[in-house]
Amino acid sequence: MKYYFRAWQKYITFKGRASRKEYWYFTFINLAISLTLHFGSLHLLGQEEVILNQTIADLSYLGLVLMPLICVGVRRMQDVGKTGWHLMIPVYGIWLACLDGHEEDNKNGPKATY
Repeated sequence: MKYYFRAWQKYITFKGRASRKEYWYFTFINLAISLTLHFGSLHLLGQEEVILNQTIADLSYLGLVLMPLICVGVRRMQDVGKTGWHLMIPVYGIWLACLDGHEEDNKNGPKATY
């Protein structure tokens, strides 16, 4: 959980690097929360309150975490020596996020060691 909260501490920070653990913990915990909100809202509200197959709770949570998700993704790409734009290439971006970061310092700062 410390990796999840570390990403929240760097809410709007594009500078630096993010470890694999920080990126994937943040991504998967947000996915779990989003799915819980989605199915919980569908169960409580029924199908009539759904907007384009999304509930208000889903959309609100997405609005809350969108910027931190982008920032931690950009920092993850910088950890492997790429720019944040590589996240926009679907399969390649995921593959890069799975790689080890550079062991030595790179132009984005020292290795993420936490």
